[in-house]
Amino acid sequence: MKLSEARNLKKMIQEEVSHKIDVSLRYYQRLESGKSIPTIKIALRICKILEVSPFEIDEWQDDYFE
Repeated sequence: MKLSEARNLKKMIQEEVSHKIDVSLRYYQRLESGKSIPTIKIALRICKILEVSPFEIDEWQDDYFE
């Protein structure tokens, strides 16, 4: 599942998630686009808010970058 899909399932906008995990909107947008990889701490915050496992997020899987 894409990070944006997980966010949309929770009916949240990017700005809400970025605020809740205490990162800039631009950084969160880079996470959703797969241009940046979060630290473990940030990834776990995102997963807690979106109620998903980090293993479910496509952008964070090794084969996503191949």
